[in-house]
Amino acid sequence: MSKEPGLSDESLRHCLEEQYALNAATFELLSGGLDVNARVYRVVSEQGDAYLLKAKQGPFYEPAYRVPRYLRDQGITSVVAPLPTREQALWVTVDRWTLVLYPFIDGDSSWNPGMDDTYWRSLGAAFKQIHQINQPAEVFQGVRKEAFELAEYRRGVRTIEARLAQFVGDSASEQSLYRNWMAYQATIHAVMDSMEKLADHLRQQAGPLVICHADLHTANIIRTSDGEVFIIDWDDIMLAPRERDFIFVGDAQAADPPAPFFQGYGEVAFDWRALKYYRLERVIQDLIEDASQVLFRADLDDETKIGAARLLEANLLERDWERL
Repeated sequence: MSKEPGLSDESLRHCLEEQYALNAATFELLSGGLDVNARVYRVVSEQGDAYLLKAKQGPFYEPAYRVPRYLRDQGITSVVAPLPTREQALWVTVDRWTLVLYPFIDGDSSWNPGMDDTYWRSLGAAFKQIHQINQPAEVFQGVRKEAFELAEYRRGVRTIEARLAQFVGDSASEQSLYRNWMAYQATIHAVMDSMEKLADHLRQQAGPLVICHADLHTANIIRTSDGEVFIIDWDDIMLAPRERDFIFVGDAQAADPPAPFFQGYGEVAFDWRALKYYRLERVIQDLIEDASQVLFRADLDDETKIGAARLLEANLLERDWERL
């Protein structure tokens, strides 16, 4: 368990009993992750039922909890949503921490051995429902909307390159980052330029905005042994063209036969500009995140920074730039 002030075993146990009528028998800290302001626990009740408890400090994006609950209540059972308190709240506050309780789904979310075609088809069918759902104003208030703005990404690249311009190379992770970033600097700038051209078009002609998970990769999909799929981690939920959810689900250009996801989703006319924009955006997001961990995260140890530098290198060296 975490020893953070205000997040003791006793305070968690009291909160669960008072707010959820849940008497906890055991707590297990599953991961602190890279986010020092977040904790994830597996909680088992005295009756033997398992739950997932998330604790978070800092900014709190309410639609990430309110909208999945709505989707689940509309009958989309693949969506993992917060459990309500006695008072029907979807989160509670303990000191500086916000707590959210979920059912614990026992399954696999690793990249390997991966999802077979049955899981992909089920996922496609679920997202067909999600993308067609009504959007009542009281539920969707505050949901981020796609604007195709690149200012944040350009600022992130400039900040990284300003730091690299003063490069000293104190660590192996920084040396690796410097070597790889400088080798691909022209490509990174070309990607940004391509995104800008696509964004200019999409601001005028993008398709209708639907509710998007916006981070739909297999690590956010739990597969159970009985063939079900569950979609977790709705932290990036937004209103965007549906192509936002298509970047990880198979080759959209393989029309005959369709990728298994689209066999479940059904026939769809793609906006190829939107799909390309989102694929490029994901590359830039990953590069900025990995580089920032190496250069600016004093709270991370050397092992974690070396891992981030290796991810950045793989993202650059193994990328098929022609297919983006």
